Amino acid sequence: MIRLLLASLIACCSVNAMANDFSLETETKPAPVMAITLDYIPATEDMYGITFAPRHYDRDYANWGYYIGYAQSQKEDVYVEPPGEAYTKDSLWRFGLSYTLTTDLSIYGGAAAYTTEFSSTTNIVPYVVGAEPVWETDKDTTWGAEIGLRYVIGKHFMIGAGYNSATESAVISIGYSM
Repeated sequence: MIRLLLASLIACCSVNAMANDFSLETETKPAPVMAITLDYIPATEDMYGITFAPRHYDRDYANWGYYIGYAQSQKEDVYVEPPGEAYTKDSLWRFGLSYTLTTDLSIYGGAAAYTTEFSSTTNIVPYVVGAEPVWETDKDTTWGAEIGLRYVIGKHFMIGAGYNSATESAVISIGYSM
């Protein structure tokens, strides 16, 4: 009886081992891809930024990826009554998901946070030697969504175009896909 149980146990283990050795999987793992793009957003003030868009290689979600991007404008001086000073500066955070439609074409979409900053002096300088004027900053953040397409030209060169509702403008990208 013990020999029969032992033989059954060995047979079950060897069948599982043989099944694992002779699997007929023909799928290969898609290679992980990382795209880095330089972005131009023609909003109220022109913004320039960078986006990182990795795509993992899980067999169940091989076509899915994600992205995160940041862009900002240069400080733009605003005229105020002298001796006051003021400037504006815009920034944009973008993040979301992407889906590969073909080997070269993918669609992306996500959320965006567009922040407009206005900084100015109060025209009040403390009566202290070497004192600086006091700056006040007002920030306004607008949330929105975006959608766009990315296309790989050749082996590594990538271009992209999309629309961002927070800035109410286009998002134009060029980059490198590794």
